[in-house]
Amino acid sequence: MAQSARSMLGFTEMECAFALFRAKWPNGFRCHACGHHESYCITTRRLPLYECKSCHVQTSLIAGTVMSRSRIPLTSWFHAIQLHASAQSINALQLSRILSVTYKTAWLICHKIRYVMSQAEARQLLSGLVKISDAIYCKATSADIFNWKPREQSLLIGASEAGPGIIGRIKIQVQNRQLLRSPFHSPDPTRFIAQNVAFASRAQVSVTSYCRGRRNWTLINICRDAERTFALVFGGIGPKHLQAYLDQFCFLWNRQHCSGVFDELLAHCGKYKAIDYGTLVGKKSKSKRFVPIVPVKQSSAS
Repeated sequence: MAQSARSMLGFTEMECAFALFRAKWPNGFRCHACGHHESYCITTRRLPLYECKSCHVQTSLIAGTVMSRSRIPLTSWFHAIQLHASAQSINALQLSRILSVTYKTAWLICHKIRYVMSQAEARQLLSGLVKISDAIYCKATSADIFNWKPREQSLLIGASEAGPGIIGRIKIQVQNRQLLRSPFHSPDPTRFIAQNVAFASRAQVSVTSYCRGRRNWTLINICRDAERTFALVFGGIGPKHLQAYLDQFCFLWNRQHCSGVFDELLAHCGKYKAIDYGTLVGKKSKSKRFVPIVPVKQSSAS
């Protein structure tokens, strides 16, 4: 595990703690129990602990953030966030080597940051003039083109125009291909519109089909660009976590011309709670089996 006092970003552990404090409480400390704004700072632990002056409830600096319950140094977390904020992104194997952690730890860090990106993107709806098209991820080139292949996935992509022919924001969502008879049938965009388009803009939505009529090659090529990126950086993505990677792609694509992506992502990491490993891998929680208590009949005295 990386234990250096200063990360490759040039931040010390205490500097990272101060930056995380501002990301978690941009308007100053606020007790999650009573809402009081003053606290005592306890510095006897590795990370500062804040005790509310009113109700005396203690709050860890990383509680309620993407780093919750993590033993990884803040400098390593900040380095991982910076790498995910770059246009090139990074895969778990590369991150494990950079941070000197196990692959499983690096994989979990990547997915936690990716989950934060998904949460941030979910709150940004498409507005104005919106165009929608379907596309196919990992389109097969075999002779049998009428049946779904294992890696093929149906997608819907929506984009809002920032100007004539200029795309401002995109959203890509995996569709349930079991509702489609073949790759030649387009998914129903009704649910996609309800989830991703602002109410005032739903009357201005223009929908085109990959399989029928005039195709919107601009949107289709963005999906193909995502597929090429996944192949180059991650060696391809399977169906299970495809949506999370698409959310990451959209997060970075929507900010490709913006500065301060690291600062924004850090602010989100201080705001949104981390996803736990069980939820991430779809593991059901172990619960005790309910065993009914059956009363025992007592025999009557003879």
